[in-house]
Amino acid sequence: MNLTELKQKPIAELLDMAEQMGLENMARSRKQDIIFALLKKHAKGG
Repeated sequence: MNLTELKQKPIAELLDMAEQMGLENMARSRKQDIIFALLKKHAKGG
C-alpha cells in the first residue's frame, strides 16, 4: 500500500478499504483524509 496506488483508486474503493480496516465514519471525509487514515492505520498495524 503506497500513496500513489491509493490516489489512483476511486473514493468508493477507498471507503471499502477503510471499512475493512475498521475505520469508521469516513463516508463524509475528503479523499485525501481517507488516504491519510488508511496509511496511518497500515503503519500502526505493521
